Amino acid sequence: MTLCQSIETLSMAFLDDELVAEERRELELHLLGCASCRERVEAERSELAMIRKALVPPPAPALLKARVARALDAEDAAAIRSERRRWSRWMLPGSAIAAAAAALPVFVGAGAPRSRSQGPTHVANVVTSRSLPLEVQGASTGAWLHDHFAPVEPPQFTQPGIRLVGGRLLPNGIAKHDAALLQYLVSLGAEQLTLTAVVLKDLRGDELSDGQAWQVGDQVLRVHDANGMPAVTYIDPNDHVGYVFASERMTAEELLRLVVSTDLIARAQQHR
Repeated sequence: MTLCQSIETLSMAFLDDELVAEERRELELHLLGCASCRERVEAERSELAMIRKALVPPPAPALLKARVARALDAEDAAAIRSERRRWSRWMLPGSAIAAAAAALPVFVGAGAPRSRSQGPTHVANVVTSRSLPLEVQGASTGAWLHDHFAPVEPPQFTQPGIRLVGGRLLPNGIAKHDAALLQYLVSLGAEQLTLTAVVLKDLRGDELSDGQAWQVGDQVLRVHDANGMPAVTYIDPNDHVGYVFASERMTAEELLRLVVSTDLIARAQQHR
């Protein structure tokens, strides 16, 4: 069978690039000298172009694009809310909550002494210091803190997605206490939040005793309102080191659950 007799089949294979190199070269040489076959191939090429053009979907209307964008934004927002709920339900290992019921802090009513004059002032001063520039950043922050602010170690979070970004020293900077500021980055789904932790040495008496008391095992954490921002404080009873945690974009409940997921409670229980 000659090429002219097979041109109907060969033309489609040629236009779809389905011929092997040797067959393609042979047909191309034939088309140079055969006007009839060349016209046949060009006609097939035109028809194929028209079909492909007809199959191209029309551009989406602007209103439809806006609806799709809103739907995607809503889906992202729902995913973040779901991640927050999952995060709030996240449980601690048994070693950190051995004496706590159901792994959650239990509200402690009135009765603990409070200092209205010192507690809120301390917390507000600590939270205000969060905007200071960092002296050290990255993986060396823990070693830097140990060298310059011994024996304090940075709080470690068992909740995944939390990274220590950096820190700075605040000598005699918070109500005459030496302090260190630590900054963490919290990844919450597609959302990233900044968490500030300030560590204060030599806390005594009723300092940081204002706010609502929450008990985890035999340790007490307190939730404060520091100039409209929630803050959670904890004082280690063994070394009298205080910790203040704050984040502008977290609720008090989220912040409290996050602080409970640190290793601070386990440290205190180990030193009993």
